[in-house]
Amino acid sequence: MGRVTTELATHIATAQQRGLTEDLANRTKQHLLDGLIAVISGSTLRAGALGISYASLHGGTGESTVARGPRTTLEMAAFANAMSAHADETDDVNNRARIHPGASIVPAALAVGEAMDSSGKSLLGAISLGYDVGCAVNIGAWRTHRDMEKSARTTHAPGQTFGSVAAAASLSSLSVEQVCFALSYAAQQVGGIAAFYGDPEHVGKAFASAAMQSHAGVRSAELARMGFTGVSDIFDGTPNPFDVFGSEGDPDRMLDDLRSTRHILTTDIKQFPVGGPIQPAAEGLTRIIRTDGLRPEDVASIEVRLPRHGAYVVDNRDMPDISLQYVLSVLLLDGEVTFENSHDYVRHESAEVRAIMDRIRVVADAQLEPPSDSAARTWRGMVTVTTKDRRVFSERVDACRGSHENPMSWDELAAKAHMALKGIMPAGQIDDLTQWTRESDSAGSCRELRPFLTSSVPAMG
Repeated sequence: MGRVTTELATHIATAQQRGLTEDLANRTKQHLLDGLIAVISGSTLRAGALGISYASLHGGTGESTVARGPRTTLEMAAFANAMSAHADETDDVNNRARIHPGASIVPAALAVGEAMDSSGKSLLGAISLGYDVGCAVNIGAWRTHRDMEKSARTTHAPGQTFGSVAAAASLSSLSVEQVCFALSYAAQQVGGIAAFYGDPEHVGKAFASAAMQSHAGVRSAELARMGFTGVSDIFDGTPNPFDVFGSEGDPDRMLDDLRSTRHILTTDIKQFPVGGPIQPAAEGLTRIIRTDGLRPEDVASIEVRLPRHGAYVVDNRDMPDISLQYVLSVLLLDGEVTFENSHDYVRHESAEVRAIMDRIRVVADAQLEPPSDSAARTWRGMVTVTTKDRRVFSERVDACRGSHENPMSWDELAAKAHMALKGIMPAGQIDDLTQWTRESDSAGSCRELRPFLTSSVPAMG
């Protein structure tokens, strides 16, 4: 076993012994709840429904629950729930590592934790570990954030695959040697290119940005647990994962980050169930509406300034929840962004909404770009509204509510749960889910989550 691989494997194998501080545990609970919100709400959308159908047709028997679906193998449950978790844009984001950690790592941990009948405390430890490993791998693989943005290889693939295998290996109680083998199998399954931005329905994107990584991570840990052996020094020498993914990759940079940073504390939770770069625009426009009583008929034009890459991602997209123009239009009309109105394809094409969308312009602004090597990255933007009587309102948002620099409270996260899960679960059950998560470190078994995952409503087309 090589030096780098052994240190990484030892860090993973001993994570449960180290435990979590109170602050880390609290933030991990919030990301667990946010991940569950994404899984359960996303199970009603097309990508989630397809994942459920796939698991129902091709899954075997097991102890892991698919949200609104069967109980199946832990690998299949991880896959289907990850499809749901990124069926839309409700899930969390680590902007420093350019990954959606919760969309892959939370489903992987839920599937393995349920199969192994793990405690809630163990579940939290595995999730926090997965975030650390997933982010550290990407920070080691790409020298700068700008290199990540320019990469034709998707950053989600390595970070979320290795984060998922770390969480799964921890809950499976693998030895250091077994973790080395699991890392090797995970490395063989890392794949993907950054072509998913062109997906018009969030189905291929859910696969490429969440499901394949969660499935690969869980399968890798299962192979090692069942006695499969392989390369024991995958991060040492050459070829190694950084020879294929990344730019100027450095295994020691990965280890330094793993030793120094707890990435559950650098990950952003979305206040609104829409694309990340839209968050500051929606927050800024919400402030203007509430402070100045702005109405749709008052608006002559809206200009939104965003960093270059964010502007590219959300400018007039076909998917409602990733189209900045659409989200701000329904925000003006309804006074709020909800799970329902942000995913309404029919309304996206309506004349009423289109008339407002035509008045909204996105501008890429280099002055909003943080330094390429900045560790403190989050969504930022500026909204300027000009009214028909020539009044001008402007709001700049540099740290969105929900970002790691401006975290949401438990009350705000509970409100997000009610917004996203309304119509899927009774209000009392949503409150119970939030309460279970807040007390999850004292829960005797992950299987206590089953009643929340088996709520059933018709899926959206």
